[in-house]
Amino acid sequence: MAITQTLCTSFKAEVLLAVHDFRPTGQSGASPFKIALYSSSASLDADTSAYTTSGEVSGTNYTAGGAALTNVGVSASSATGFLDFDNITFSNVTVTARGAIIYNSSPKAYNNSGEALTNPAVCVLDFGSDKTATAQDFTITFPVGVSSTAIIRVA
Repeated sequence: MAITQTLCTSFKAEVLLAVHDFRPTGQSGASPFKIALYSSSASLDADTSAYTTSGEVSGTNYTAGGAALTNVGVSASSATGFLDFDNITFSNVTVTARGAIIYNSSPKAYNNSGEALTNPAVCVLDFGSDKTATAQDFTITFPVGVSSTAIIRVA
């Protein structure tokens, strides 16, 4: 199995269908985004289209489905649109994770065939190796939210 860091192909089409609303968390109409952790046994890549329990980690104080992200907003600079999430901490967990999926836990629309979407995936994150926390905090630190380094960029 493998985890490949990428924007999900389905997400690219869903942006054009207005499925995802990246206004800052708390603003009217903003979509709620979550992040779920996955083990090295997961198979996640550009074809990942939705949150799945297959390969998701389990462990003390980790809840299936992951945790809510705080979206701090969308910006544009140097011909690139980008967004930024606050860092996220899973508190006092015992888990080993190789990667993650960011997904929309309450999409606003339907796919191109008119079918309701359930937890559509935005992107897959690859941590590069297994990361372990044993009865401690597991923190995901997102890159600086600027046009050259933000976790999600459209150029």
